[in-house]
Amino acid sequence: MKEIEELQILMNDISKWSDETFDNGNNYPDRTISIMYHLKEEVEETIEALKSYFDTCSNDKFNLVIDEIVDCFILLLDCAKHMNISASCLIDRSKIKLQINKKRIWGTPDKNGVIHHIKSKKYD
Repeated sequence: MKEIEELQILMNDISKWSDETFDNGNNYPDRTISIMYHLKEEVEETIEALKSYFDTCSNDKFNLVIDEIVDCFILLLDCAKHMNISASCLIDRSKIKLQINKKRIWGTPDKNGVIHHIKSKKYD
């Protein structure tokens, strides 16, 4: 599958660049945890970019949303690579998790519109 190979190459490239640029001697687990803290910041930026886009619906704001989503994607891939999780594993486990989520019962939206699954012993 060409797409999986391309994703793995991207993950390798991201991780190599990330280590060369940001490592500063911080190895697992500190480096990996730092990546996720950075992701947390990027998620907030993505939320703000989305709000701004939906206020104006301009192409510039849409492109900013794409850039913020890509920042999150890069950080997720970097974290996965640092944990020795392959692109193939990410895709396979995502398929499995999607099937689990399809079988879950989902609650009602909270104040931010987030809907959580209702905990049950069968699928959790």
